[in-house]
Amino acid sequence: MHPYRTFPDRQFWNRAVSSTPWADVFLDQPSKFKITARDRVASAGSCFSQRISRHLISIGYNYQIYEACHPLIASKATEYGYGVFSCRYGNIYSTRQLRQLFDEALGVRPPITRLAYLGPGKYIDLMRPNIGETRFESPEEAQADRLFHLARVRKMIEQMEVFVFTLGLTETWVDRAANIVYGSHPGVFVEKGNTDAITADNLTHGAVVEDLEYVIGLIRRHSRQPDVRLILTVSPVGLAATHQNSHVLVSTSYSKAVLRAAVGDVASQHRHVEYFPSYEIFALSQSFGQFLADDLREVNARGVAIAMRAFENMFVDPASSAATHPLSALPPSDLSIVRSAADVECEEVANAFFGKRP
Repeated sequence: MHPYRTFPDRQFWNRAVSSTPWADVFLDQPSKFKITARDRVASAGSCFSQRISRHLISIGYNYQIYEACHPLIASKATEYGYGVFSCRYGNIYSTRQLRQLFDEALGVRPPITRLAYLGPGKYIDLMRPNIGETRFESPEEAQADRLFHLARVRKMIEQMEVFVFTLGLTETWVDRAANIVYGSHPGVFVEKGNTDAITADNLTHGAVVEDLEYVIGLIRRHSRQPDVRLILTVSPVGLAATHQNSHVLVSTSYSKAVLRAAVGDVASQHRHVEYFPSYEIFALSQSFGQFLADDLREVNARGVAIAMRAFENMFVDPASSAATHPLSALPPSDLSIVRSAADVECEEVANAFFGKRP
């Protein structure tokens, strides 16, 4: 018998791509598991992962905020960096950052304290330099807040039932002597200071796979949930700037190729790990760039709507009663519940600005 005879339509180009509207191409993508309304969902990653968390909240799913702000400042929670992700860690662009954070939270390594002084009563934590408009008033306050933050990350690891991680970059900055990785070079945020020990690094496919396998092992060992699941995805947003000696498009292509290949390899090895094709929805040439913003880097609101519809079809349990306003039921022109999802905080853009910033 012809070995392809019994394959579903989604596995044939002429059936799944050539004659299918791009907005519907990935609606038949299978998944190993579903998310129910009861599952405690947490997330981390690049700025694109904020869109997934906001959408899950908008349709009534159990997205968890493990590090909430004090009620007295609830009206300014976002300004203080709360509620953007499940914990107050800001964007985590690389697998190496995530690995380092989880090691700190679980006591595998001591907490990292790297502070920068910006002026009287203004200190920033260089491990999460852009968590909000406010700054810490003293080193003691910053250190205490970091310890509290790591405790909340540990609670997240122990309690979450679904973890969504969006990989954004392979490029990092490292202090090899201290074994510390930075998401952004401290010089992006601090004009003065000795940063000679910090050098550029670009993760390879093997390094990303190693990091992911390590993090998955940590989660499985420390989780109190026997069926904890991971959804991995690759951000379609290109690099704002590159520290490699190449065109930014070439560096972007390298990073996304490495991340996509690594995630595919890892997901294929675990029944509780799945890949969501957000990168493909936006970045493949077959999309004709219709879901990109005017700068050809960011994504537009319609693209977010299409991606979230695909996410629902792939992962959301249709039997759940939580999805009172599922995006899949909206007409294509009704984007009201995803307008805010297209406007997210993305600290990586600071790499592209220096001197007097806009």
